[in-house]
Amino acid sequence: MASTFLGLNTGLSGLNFHQANLNTTAHNISNADREGYSRQTVLSQAAQALRVRTSYGMMGTGVTTTGIDQLRNVYYDTKYRAAHSKLQEYSAVNEQLSQLQSYMNEMKSESGYTELLAEVSAAMQDLASSPSDATYRTQFVQSVNNFTDLINEVATNYQKTQTDINNEIAIHVDTINSISSQIYTLNKQIMNIETRYGNANDLRDQRELLVDQLSELVNVTVIETPLMYKEGNEEVDSGTTRYEVRIGNALLVDDMESRQLKVAARGEKINQNDVDGLYDVYWKGINDSLGEEFNFNTGNVTGLMKGLLEVRDGNNANPFAGTITSMETETDAGSTVTIQLSKGMDIEKLNLPKEGIITLNCKEYYYEGFEATYDADGKLNNFVFKNLTLEDETGKRVPAEYEASILGRPASMGESIDCKGIPYYMTELNEFVRTLSTYMNDIFTTGADANGDKGMDFFTAPDIRGEDYVLTTDEEPTDMNSVESNYYQLTALNWAVNKDIQMDQNKLVVSYKADIEQGNKDAKGVLDQMIFGMTDQSMFRQGTVAQFLQSVTTSQAVDISKFESFTKNMDEVSNVINNQRLSVSSVDSNEEAAALVMYQNGYNLASKVISVMNEVYDKLINQTG
Repeated sequence: MASTFLGLNTGLSGLNFHQANLNTTAHNISNADREGYSRQTVLSQAAQALRVRTSYGMMGTGVTTTGIDQLRNVYYDTKYRAAHSKLQEYSAVNEQLSQLQSYMNEMKSESGYTELLAEVSAAMQDLASSPSDATYRTQFVQSVNNFTDLINEVATNYQKTQTDINNEIAIHVDTINSISSQIYTLNKQIMNIETRYGNANDLRDQRELLVDQLSELVNVTVIETPLMYKEGNEEVDSGTTRYEVRIGNALLVDDMESRQLKVAARGEKINQNDVDGLYDVYWKGINDSLGEEFNFNTGNVTGLMKGLLEVRDGNNANPFAGTITSMETETDAGSTVTIQLSKGMDIEKLNLPKEGIITLNCKEYYYEGFEATYDADGKLNNFVFKNLTLEDETGKRVPAEYEASILGRPASMGESIDCKGIPYYMTELNEFVRTLSTYMNDIFTTGADANGDKGMDFFTAPDIRGEDYVLTTDEEPTDMNSVESNYYQLTALNWAVNKDIQMDQNKLVVSYKADIEQGNKDAKGVLDQMIFGMTDQSMFRQGTVAQFLQSVTTSQAVDISKFESFTKNMDEVSNVINNQRLSVSSVDSNEEAAALVMYQNGYNLASKVISVMNEVYDKLINQTG
């Protein structure tokens, strides 16, 4: 038989249920505009019915509130983070390439390469009209000097951008570490609350927001599994979950640990014109040591960090690579290894650092200097790397020893990064100044200056002693690291007009020696060849001097257009997924206002039930009898 006070308890359960709904709705409204908040709802079920052993069977006893749950869709969360990570990668590449392009766009201004090349051409024509005129000679040298300064400035700006990206990478690594630590702390707090059958919805929202922020920097994978007590048939749900966050396939944080990343400056360069101290990213080891390197150049890592590294290190998937053909351990140059390229390389494209790290059969060796030999086509095809060492167990470098099995195995330097980044464009600029300098120097050195002396190199660069390299020689140099002159020493950073010519216009060569000896002041045979050279379609594979530079700017424009398209498309995808996600988890103030009225009515009705039952009990207890 049902209790006499069953109706009062039933009304009380309704009062408590609607009170919980009112409180939860108020909480939703209060957090409607808070980033990362998920709408919460009260979960309920009919209270356990009471068997009254009558013809009508069982009698309901009201409602039971079973919990307060947040409305989230894990599928949408996962898809949004993947799309958002890819969006940030494309956006980063687009932004940084646009920055590089801005330096080239400067070249289209009044002081840009189009205008400066026009000034050089005009100065050549003026000089051709009066080859012996000192004013025209000075004007020509100055116009060329302005052009070399412009190329120097562009290359310097590229290096500054590489430095800025490098510093940004270090900042983002600190951000990842901070987020990892915060997620770990929240994991502990959530587990502590939920194992005591509490409600940690707001802490869960904070954790999900941190994961969203993390997905901007790197792509993340979240794995959440119920945490069980005991094993097998005796398993008992603890009421909470194990929450893992992974970067790619690598665990970043769970309930047991928060792994940290660390940047370390490279001791050696990968490309000739890299700035010093570029950072590599490692997992932090014991006692703040360096653990395993974190490789962003894999197919399963995306995000802002990946985009920045692609521009900083991008070589258009064209790293130095060849085959090991010989090894020696006891030579005047220490331990050496010879690498043969599958395809010969022009010295104009040579981008190897003077000292660095070379990977032989998947093992890294340090080298100090290298020599290169030419094949029948004038291409560099064999490289001998000198003074090879490797680190022993204590980290000390010892002379390298080899196993015979590595003969014929692959050798490489750096990684294949399929992006036209700063190293790629620095190599292009180096090719430009070396090719143009070789072409013009070969012409200059066939003539004689105003004093009848043999012509010197017009384009050159200062060596470590501050003296200009003598680049035009009868023999092709092989040792790229010696103080001997070779075009490898010439880069877009140090390219300049010969200092002697800048200081004395009489050293400018416009005529051949025979013309000078005959006193023909108007002879301009050398100058005519130079004028032709400026429009020579065979100088570069892209055509003329101007066309080469135009190809660089065009390449940048095409890549920027591509990544702008990628960014726009992925932004649209990300927005669609986010809107789907918000349709589940966001708070609609109008809906909550309507729900507030509904729960208020329910609360009033539950109060009415209690009021009626109160009158019944008053009649029954106080007025009966």
